[in-house]
Amino acid sequence: MSDRETFGPRLRSERERRGITLDTIAVVTNVSIELWQGLERNDFSRWPSGIFARAFVRDYAKAIGLDADEVVDEFCRLFPVGDRRASRVIKAQAELIGHTPEYRDDFAHPAGDRRASAQQAVEQARARRMRLAPRAVAAAVDALTVATAASLVTLALPVPFWTTLGVTALVYYGVATVAAGNTPGMRVTEALRQRVPALFTVHDRRAHA
Repeated sequence: MSDRETFGPRLRSERERRGITLDTIAVVTNVSIELWQGLERNDFSRWPSGIFARAFVRDYAKAIGLDADEVVDEFCRLFPVGDRRASRVIKAQAELIGHTPEYRDDFAHPAGDRRASAQQAVEQARARRMRLAPRAVAAAVDALTVATAASLVTLALPVPFWTTLGVTALVYYGVATVAAGNTPGMRVTEALRQRVPALFTVHDRRAHA
């Protein structure tokens, strides 16, 4: 297979080797999981181009602990969506007129439209809440399960509720981690995500910019 074909899968292998989930990267970068899934399978049909694409790749590389410059350089070499020609054109035109440009090849946010900035802040806050939703559901399921079990034990045995609750929680999380590597709440959340993905999907409008 060529370097181009293995680019995304290699990134996925590195991420998985380091034990980092796409959920974590989505929260850290504030970019939807769907875009990162596309990156890992070399599907850039929903991606922006130019400096935005390069900024996304740089954020991903940093999130999984790789050398961001090396990953971005390889991305630009292999995929047209990372085209750097805009940078060269700007610099060349500046040299012709004797001007030193302040062009930066990174992710910049316009400061002119305060209303747009405020709207963007609202959307980002909503996106963060949506990304926390699966964890909140998992925590609620686990807490309810532990509280119910502790209540049943308290009804059956003459022991204090709070002591029972603490012991039940330790046993619950210990057994779940050893036996399944995850809690029942997380498994329920994952099942919901697969059956009703729209509940936990965050649509990132920057992907269409």
